[in-house]
Amino acid sequence: MAAHDVPAQREHAAEAQQLTAEHGHAVEHAHDDSGRPELWGWHHEFKSGRQIGGWLSFLIIGALLTTTHYNRAGNVALIATMVVLAAGLIWDRRRRRNQWRS
Repeated sequence: MAAHDVPAQREHAAEAQQLTAEHGHAVEHAHDDSGRPELWGWHHEFKSGRQIGGWLSFLIIGALLTTTHYNRAGNVALIATMVVLAAGLIWDRRRRRNQWRS
């Protein structure tokens, strides 16, 4: 079996064999299968993009603290969001750095 053999590939191959038998000659593929997600899986991780986007969001939320508010009650939610976001980003960085050591 191929390294990337999945049930969708087997079904597609069986369908192609059936069409070949019906038509008496090899059926050309009408489309390119390389773009089908089930063939390559969704294993992509946005390695640096997640960290960059997260810290950029952190800075934007921090900039919201400098705007004029009627009262400072909204600052509690902004600061709590910043703390949760920073904790998640730090946890993600530590997890990535230590993932092959465990």
